[in-house]
Amino acid sequence: MKRLLIIALAVMPLSLMAQSEWELPDDMKAKMQESKKEQKESTALSHKNSGSDIVRIDPKYAAGTVPEVNGKVEWDKTITASGKSADELYDRALKAIQAMAKDTIQSKDSRIAAVNKSEHIIAAKFDEEMVFSSSFLSKDYTRFRYTLIANCEDGAVNLRLCRISYEYNVNKKEIYTAEEWITDSKAINRKGTKLYPLSGKFRRKTIDRVEEIFRYFSQTIK
Repeated sequence: MKRLLIIALAVMPLSLMAQSEWELPDDMKAKMQESKKEQKESTALSHKNSGSDIVRIDPKYAAGTVPEVNGKVEWDKTITASGKSADELYDRALKAIQAMAKDTIQSKDSRIAAVNKSEHIIAAKFDEEMVFSSSFLSKDYTRFRYTLIANCEDGAVNLRLCRISYEYNVNKKEIYTAEEWITDSKAINRKGTKLYPLSGKFRRKTIDRVEEIFRYFSQTIK
């Protein structure tokens, strides 16, 4: 008889037990409450993790931040300098480019390639060291090459940074163009949620460097 009673209690719905005089022992109640708490926390954590699985790219490096003109990666910036003539801005831009070419990160190949004083145009080629990381034992870097064109007019200087390429692992001569390496389709995954590890670091450093170059000219030309 006792065995039948135990089985009946085991299968009895909790709602029925709550409406009768039968109740669970205190230790069993505590275990059930703890189990419910753990299940609730687990569900909340699951919801939280489902959202954090999406890796968000810093807006500075996200889709659309590497401009393309007719399929070529090309940055363009106009620096306004009210009251300055084209001749004056040409001289300032020329001095700024000459100084930049002598920077310690530049190679001997960085130089002014051509000028047209009557049209107020300066074209320069740069070959500089772009460092990703550096320590006492090793340095991860690439040769960053590009063309910079300054077109001066009364009250403004237009800068165009184009023809970008990289020479990585210099001993192995791994050469990439910006078009095949740092564009949205090459550096960002299909979901648009993260940068690829290798091309992504080139994209970040290039965007940072271009921003730095334009800031330098904004400060020296005005």
